Amino acid sequence: MKRLFIFILIAGSSSIANATNVSGSISTNTVWDNAGSPYIVTDNIGIDAGVRLDIQPGVEIRLDSAKNIEVYGTLSAIGTNADSIIITKNGTGGWLFLRVVPTSICSLKYCRIEYAGPDHAAIYNESDLYIGYCNVSNNSGGGIYNPIGSVIITNNTFSDNSSCNVGGAICNVNTATITNNIIYHNRGSGAGIYNEGAALISDNTITYNWAPSGGHGGGICSWGGTVSIFNNNISNNSADSGDGGGIMNQNCSAIIIGNIISNNSSAEAGAISNHGAYGNAIITHNTISNNTGASGSIINCGGEVKIKYNTITDNNSASGAIISSSGSNTLVRTNNIYPGIFALFDSDTNNVDARYNYWNTTDIDTINAKIIDHYDDSYYGIVFYQPFLGTTFNDTTAPLPPLSLTATGAKANDSVFVVNWTNPTDSSGISEYYYKLGTAPVSDFDKSGILHYPPDTISTNQEDSLFVWLVDSSGNLNYQNSAALRLTGVEEQTPVVSDQCSVTAKPNLFGTSTAISYELPAKSKVSLNVYDISGSCVKTLMDGEKPAGTYTTILNAKGLKAGIYFVKLTAGTFKSTQKLVLMK
Repeated sequence: MKRLFIFILIAGSSSIANATNVSGSISTNTVWDNAGSPYIVTDNIGIDAGVRLDIQPGVEIRLDSAKNIEVYGTLSAIGTNADSIIITKNGTGGWLFLRVVPTSICSLKYCRIEYAGPDHAAIYNESDLYIGYCNVSNNSGGGIYNPIGSVIITNNTFSDNSSCNVGGAICNVNTATITNNIIYHNRGSGAGIYNEGAALISDNTITYNWAPSGGHGGGICSWGGTVSIFNNNISNNSADSGDGGGIMNQNCSAIIIGNIISNNSSAEAGAISNHGAYGNAIITHNTISNNTGASGSIINCGGEVKIKYNTITDNNSASGAIISSSGSNTLVRTNNIYPGIFALFDSDTNNVDARYNYWNTTDIDTINAKIIDHYDDSYYGIVFYQPFLGTTFNDTTAPLPPLSLTATGAKANDSVFVVNWTNPTDSSGISEYYYKLGTAPVSDFDKSGILHYPPDTISTNQEDSLFVWLVDSSGNLNYQNSAALRLTGVEEQTPVVSDQCSVTAKPNLFGTSTAISYELPAKSKVSLNVYDISGSCVKTLMDGEKPAGTYTTILNAKGLKAGIYFVKLTAGTFKSTQKLVLMK
């Protein structure tokens, strides 16, 4: 049974002159304008399915204690920079929430949203929500909670919001694009941003947020899911008794690139903490400075972490370590590290590859003294830190493939080959070559591979394919142009082309369009599709038969929301997938 929608202009009985009391169900398209402002929500409001409510610039909406607005149709609250829309409490008690239910649509622009709570976040989104250029502040149950919806959060200010649980400013459990926001003075576990879903977090200023006792991630906390953290300023955040003053990553797949992470503090890792067997992180091109934590500025207590191309300086901890590793696979390559008391603490039995870093010194004894590993306690693993750099490292260009690959010496019934190649010049002056036997080159850095210098001797079956590829000092490789030979003996040796198809996107972080390229070694039935983070196909770029060759097609972002996508190539029995990030 529908509730009645009451739209009454009260002159004498209202405590506010010219106020409009509203409640109940909105069943026809409605406009709230300045003539009726302020609108006093005396009982819960529901916008029916198929019905639109437009709120004009300058309108003020005041909700009585524990009252809410639920959107089943469409809500458009579009203010202006000079004349914002205000959604606030009426009296002393906090209002409940603005709820966007599944299949509804809500757009909030130039709004001031304040004083909701304490039991719920001010905005509870279960559908499609855009919120831009808004000020979300002083909400005692949190700013935004996105349990099953898809939300774009851009160019907002979140301040002085709090949550007794997670997500002081923003809590995402599904899909969120969070860009160009200012997020400060919020409180909770993941006080700035808490993520359990798929989130793109880029170009935000996340400062002075606080995870109190028992909380983690003063700035950002990702507890499962996937997260891409690009080009943010994450500074002066804290976690009192938990971990990750700046960023906490628990059983989450995280990419952390190009951020300034400074002056954060926690009971454990001041800057970045990675935990859980499924906690995997790529940490590159960041400036990490002046962070304080008992266990170091960066700690890996979980899965696989690659730390490379960072500048890590002036960090402090009780243990003195800048990087602490008790995870199963920690790679620390080609960073500029300016040690404090200690630089790296390998606190379990796993070894750490820490070659090609600059340690602010070329004295081996000084570097060795700043590393705690097996040679200090036999329980710990070994930190391999040689060779190291004598000057700061700035080159991040992927190296060239090996040149002039040959494999000679094998006779009939002989399995021993002498492998030779020419090292191309790499601008960094650092090159490492690995080889792989099989039918195709690897698609990522194989840490189990063995470093080889030419010439080298291998023993293998004839008719195998030999692939040699170049891996740079941080594990980046140029595998698409790897050299290859079919091993048939010296008499019959001929170069061959990889029989692996490949798909690439340039750029894979894009705004309006990106070029999708793929190579076919033979005529194939080809399908090239784009999928969103939920696995739904959103575009088909190719579906048909193609002859051998190299092809390029353009993916236009029109009609796509900002977020994470995957382009998948299927050619015969071969499949290849490339991750894309769309920013709008």
